[in-house]
Formats: sequence, structure tokens, C-alpha cells
Amino acid sequence: MTDGSAKFVVVGIDETSESQLALRWAVAAAEARGLGVRVVRAYLNQAVHWPAIDVEGHVPTPPVDEFQAELDAAVAYVRDRLGYDAASGWLAYEPPAEAILTESSDAELVVLGSRVHHRLQAAVLGSVVTSVTARATCPVVVVKGNAHDGPIVVGTDGSEDSEAALEFAFEEAARSHAPLSVVYCWQPSDRHDRAVEDTEALLRNWLAESLEPLRAKFPAVAVRAEVVGGRPATTLAEHAGGASLAVVGSRGRGGVRGLLLGSVSQSLLHSATCPVAVVRNRAAAPGSP
Repeated sequence: MTDGSAKFVVVGIDETSESQLALRWAVAAAEARGLGVRVVRAYLNQAVHWPAIDVEGHVPTPPVDEFQAELDAAVAYVRDRLGYDAASGWLAYEPPAEAILTESSDAELVVLGSRVHHRLQAAVLGSVVTSVTARATCPVVVVKGNAHDGPIVVGTDGSEDSEAALEFAFEEAARSHAPLSVVYCWQPSDRHDRAVEDTEALLRNWLAESLEPLRAKFPAVAVRAEVVGGRPATTLAEHAGGASLAVVGSRGRGGVRGLLLGSVSQSLLHSATCPVAVVRNRAAAPGSP
């Protein structure tokens, strides 16, 4: 996915522990790619009505100083691991999603943290993560929970975005030396066993042929390809259990290009316990010629 012009990995941080997980993931990803890290701390609407003196008569730390301290600590963390020149930061008085998207235009990768564990927290995800994953022109990795040592799992359906997701997944597997599991999900509409078997055979042949160029490009990657019956969102979430990374296209077949995040991508972001990479075909991204 590297086009030769991207120079850094963007990571969005805030005061949560999840953003610290994202920061560590971003540093590891940048190190593997030989890139720097751009840390973004946005704080619009977080510095409203700050009291000059608290109830005990002390002068509290102005919020902008707290935000700057969070940013400085994150930049220092990057420099300790990658070198002084490999880190930069931006304290942005802007909506977080807009600030991150601004920086993403020249990035190879965006990394975000998410604290979404159940449906009641979906609005938190939608406020930043869904907006960035739907609109960024580069891949976005959403880090959730602890890292696993399992395979990289990628869903494919033959769409442009899923082809970009496949290439991203192969590159990640080659870097990390992790095995790669490629999953094509389909829902049989014909109950005749023979018809289902014939269709599955055709899909397995198509999947094997479609992967041949990437297998040749990344010969060291151990690949397992499966055609699985079932709802794509549910099936991918099941396969992602214990995975080190789940990869999916921003939109599948039938999606409105460049507007919304696909239902499978949204579902995986909500349900997966491993980091999730949402990949958009750059040529189809908003603002692309």
C-alpha cells in the first residue's frame, strides 16, 4: 500500500487508556515500515467553562496545558523508541475526526483507539472512529483490547475495497511473519445440496485464482483460504476471535462509493476484540481523481 510519498503514521490520542494502546500499536507499525509517527491531540469543546479557581481556592491547571502535556508525553514516547526526528505532534482546537482526517491525507496509516465493548457504546465509536474510517484515504486501524498472537484475518468479496484490503493484509502478514486467513462469506439461497456444493466449488476456484498474484508477490506468507456460508459480519467476527489483526474493506459490493462505512465494516468494528484495519481503495477514496 505504500505509494512512496507517505512519510508517517498518524495516531489520534486523548485521555483514555485505549488511546495509549493505539499509540503503542502505531509506534510498532511505524517501526516496521521505517516511518515516523504524527500524534494528534484534538480538544474542541473540552475547554469550555473551565473555572479560574476551584472550590478549595486552588488555581487548577488550564485544560489546554493538560492536553499539551498529554501530547508531549506521547511524542516523547515515540522519540524514545524511534528517535527524535521520527516524532511530531499537533494540538488541534478542532473536532477530533476532522483533525485526524486533515493529517491522514499525507499518511500511510491512521491508528485510533476504541473503548466500544457493547452496543450501548456504539455512539462513542460513531463520533470519531466511524467518521475517520469512512472518509480517510489511507487504511485506518482501530485498536481494541489486548494484542493477540493469532493469524491475520481478512474478508474478501471481489470488490475494489476488498482487493485493497487483501493487499494490505498480505503486506502485514509479510512484515509480522503471521499466517494469513482469507475468508469469503456467502449466504446460500438454494437449499438443494448439489447446487450449494457446485456453487461452493466455483467460489473456491475463483478465490484460489484471485489470490495467485498476491501469493506470488508474497511467497513467504502462509495462506489459508476459505469459502464459508453465513452472514459476512458474523462469520468474520467469529474468525477474528484470537486474531492479531482483522482486515476488511471500507465498503463491499453494492456500497455507495466514498460516502458511508459498509455494514460489515461497522459490525466488525463493534464486535471484534482484536485490532481492525479498514482499508479503502485509494483510487476510489473521496477526493481522488
